Amino acid sequence: MKLRTNHTPGCSGTLCQRTKKKKLKNGKIQEYPIVIGERDRNNIFHWFWHLSFKLKQTDGSFKSSTVSVRAEQVEAIQNFITNNIQLETILSYLQSSK
Repeated sequence: MKLRTNHTPGCSGTLCQRTKKKKLKNGKIQEYPIVIGERDRNNIFHWFWHLSFKLKQTDGSFKSSTVSVRAEQVEAIQNFITNNIQLETILSYLQSSK
């Protein structure tokens, strides 16, 4: 699931869900976060989350960046993006709620 507003750099950005796969010592592949049963697309605790955004550089170009988002912060970030809150406010929220 990706939640994004417009693609204007400097605006809210895109909230993305993902998993990680690691090869264990016994050769088995484990997907993280570990979920018992089926992974639910709508359960925020079944995923790792990150916010992707673009920042304008001094030379006028744009640099893509990502910031990790804890599952407990996902609902607030979704509301920020839906309400088209500026990126600085979102990043400030993520820093203050660590």
